[in-house]
Amino acid sequence: MKILILDDHTLFREGMKLLLTGLHPELVIHEAETMQAALASVEANSYDLVLLDLNLADTSGLETLSVVKLKLEGTPIIVLSAEQDPPTIYQAIEDGAMGFITKCATHQELLAAIKLILAGGIFLPREVTSTQQATAGKPLASGSETEILNALSDRQREVLKYLLQGKPNKTISANLHISENTVKAHLSAIFRALGARNRTEAVYFAARAGVPLD
Repeated sequence: MKILILDDHTLFREGMKLLLTGLHPELVIHEAETMQAALASVEANSYDLVLLDLNLADTSGLETLSVVKLKLEGTPIIVLSAEQDPPTIYQAIEDGAMGFITKCATHQELLAAIKLILAGGIFLPREVTSTQQATAGKPLASGSETEILNALSDRQREVLKYLLQGKPNKTISANLHISENTVKAHLSAIFRALGARNRTEAVYFAARAGVPLD
């Protein structure tokens, strides 16, 4: 397993390396402190996971995530940030992050989040999942999230799995051998069932349910 840690604080990177010891018997960790160094690293390596700080010396904010996501399509990205602002967390997921971990998280929370994401799930911090709203003023579906997910058809769960991986409709269509219009129809049904208006709200729902859709 190969992980890239992209953060401009040396002490934080060293601490993360210690915390990740034992995650995998063949774990290899690469480090980068600037976007320029990270891009050079991803040109020469493939990664199973990227741990990303949003604010670097040569880029900042969600632009950092967008650049890395573009270069590492299909690689799970976890945002590690001191930010605890729900709109920022929400937008990070909308932009393709598979998890958002605040830097006040415990060692156990960090490892649990990484394992969940590597298993195909999505992780969101307690600051978001403990609330009853995924967006300002927009409640998610009431009742048991797990029961609602289990009520989806097998095909709907397949579509949702790809959606949560950030796959576009065209890719979902090709992978499942169905038309894009059929994909859109399944997505509409899924969103209605979950009480979600878009992909990000569906991600919030699945994260709150704690169910990796493998």
